[in-house]
Amino acid sequence: MRLAEIIKGLELVRVRGRLDIEVRGIAYNSKKVCPDFIFVAVEGLRLDGHSFIGEAISKGARAIVVSKDIDINGVTLIKVKDTRAALSSLSAAFFARPSEKLGLIGVTGTNGKTSVAYLIRQILIHNKERVGLIGSLGVSLLNTSLKTNHTTPESLELQAYFKDMVEKELRLCVMEVSSHGLKLKRVNDCDFNIGVFTNLTHEHLDFHMNMENYYRAKLELFLRAEDVNIINIDDLYGRRLLNDLSDQKAKLVSYGIEEKADLRAEDIRYIGYSSKFSLVSPMGYTDINLKLPGKYNIYNSLAAIACCLQLGMSLDQVKRGLEAVSFIPGRFERIWAGPNLSIIIDYAHTPDGFEQLLTTIDRTKTNRIIMVFGCVGERDKTKRKVMGQIAAKYSDECILTTDNCRSEDPREIISQIKEGFNKDTKYIEILDRAEAIRYAIFNSREGDTILITGKGHEHIQVIGNKAIYFNEKEIVKSALDVLLTRPRLSIKL
Repeated sequence: MRLAEIIKGLELVRVRGRLDIEVRGIAYNSKKVCPDFIFVAVEGLRLDGHSFIGEAISKGARAIVVSKDIDINGVTLIKVKDTRAALSSLSAAFFARPSEKLGLIGVTGTNGKTSVAYLIRQILIHNKERVGLIGSLGVSLLNTSLKTNHTTPESLELQAYFKDMVEKELRLCVMEVSSHGLKLKRVNDCDFNIGVFTNLTHEHLDFHMNMENYYRAKLELFLRAEDVNIINIDDLYGRRLLNDLSDQKAKLVSYGIEEKADLRAEDIRYIGYSSKFSLVSPMGYTDINLKLPGKYNIYNSLAAIACCLQLGMSLDQVKRGLEAVSFIPGRFERIWAGPNLSIIIDYAHTPDGFEQLLTTIDRTKTNRIIMVFGCVGERDKTKRKVMGQIAAKYSDECILTTDNCRSEDPREIISQIKEGFNKDTKYIEILDRAEAIRYAIFNSREGDTILITGKGHEHIQVIGNKAIYFNEKEIVKSALDVLLTRPRLSIKL
């Protein structure tokens, strides 16, 4: 593809050099540059791509896109105001704007993004739709699964995934849209048909600084959605969102439990780790038997139902598809530990996520709740004390350990969590996360529930600058093999 064609959508400041060259690819990481590539010098949160222009040229880059005054020769130099926005525009153009050829559904919110996206996809697949998924669980293209580094990948990878989906003749794509993805312009050139809002609670304030900025970042998705916006109006920010979108051309559909929404759940009954409710919708009434626990999963289900109905499915099709889902990877995922012990792995890593999860377990527990958790490093420190307060309120014993502590001292992270504890909180500190999990299992009692939070579906732990393989399900199952061959210990915390 000719460079002149690819740069048509850019806000150009200055161009020097040939535009009639053939472009074979785009890169924003100099290590991935190949001959005849465009290199986009993106200013990242840690590194500045402008520092790697020399390496990109040495590897064969024919054109360089910059936002700073750079003096280089021998290549085409393109200066723009914002290289992040430019990367998105270039990527969409290079891959022939693939999102325009898909029905694109974006799901955003603090909690529930992964669950809602997964439920939408499973309902669609159950009804023989060809649909892809992009989010925390990776990228799913029919029978192919790929891992991603971010909930919402960088724009170059995102457009490449859309291109693959189009080539595989997928009709729809469901993707999680993070506030980082919106703020960092990764989705600038995504043509969304439907936007779905779950909720907005305390999270990412290290990045957004305050809740107003966080809300404004999320709002961007719904200003981009062309056809329908689906909103949880039981949430304070959801009600604000509904009002802020009142003059947009996209149709507004509300869902909830407490408020008089377009889709509502009534007559809710919790039965063990499952739920039943009556769905009230403009298309009629039906009873839903959900194999997932808790009020938060009823909200997630309502969002998925609303989306699938807007895609033209019948109530019966949606009901059958939803009721076929038995679990969501890494979300309240139960590991079989015999009839007298419950072990649950969950990704929860926010105050609201903790509260929703623990109140659900508290409703069904038969003995103690033992909680294994930590907090991630280099992220919002203000939530650590709050998460400690919630854990202390609902759990009988806390085992404090590491999460992705990155460069932070895990002892300091734990000390900030403990600020939320009271004098009666029972806890122990075990920095080795695998050892903390084994300790919880070996010291469990009959009827206990062990809750392990923070990692969920993830299979790595980031310590310092190293990503170490870490699979909690494997650790749990190995510990259970040992437990079944010896009597339970009874060490008191």
